[in-house]
Parts: sequence; structure tokens; C-alpha cells
Amino acid sequence: MSIVVGCACLLLAAVCFYIAGQVFIETGLFAQSNTIVGAISAALGCLALTLARVWK
Repeated sequence: MSIVVGCACLLLAAVCFYIAGQVFIETGLFAQSNTIVGAISAALGCLALTLARVWK
């Protein structure tokens, strides 16, 4: 279960970073909120995947 959660968080992080990149390319403005959500999702995803390996 935690492997699925970890992968979902990493996928959410990728989507957030992609959206932030598109906003920056189109408007020249830094999308701080999307970047913060992406960073938090990446951290939670890595944590969940680490816990999945530990809990085997």
C-alpha cells in the first residue's frame, strides 16, 4: 500500500513541477504555490517508498 502512495505522491510532484514550469514559460512568473506542493509531494513520496522498503 505504501508503495502505491509513494508512487502517487511522486506523480503528483511531477505534475506540479510541470505546471509550474509551464506557468513560468508562458508568463515569466514563478509559480511558487505549485513548486511548494510539488516539493512536499516529492518528500512524502520518497518517505513512503523508504518506509515501504523498511516494512517489508
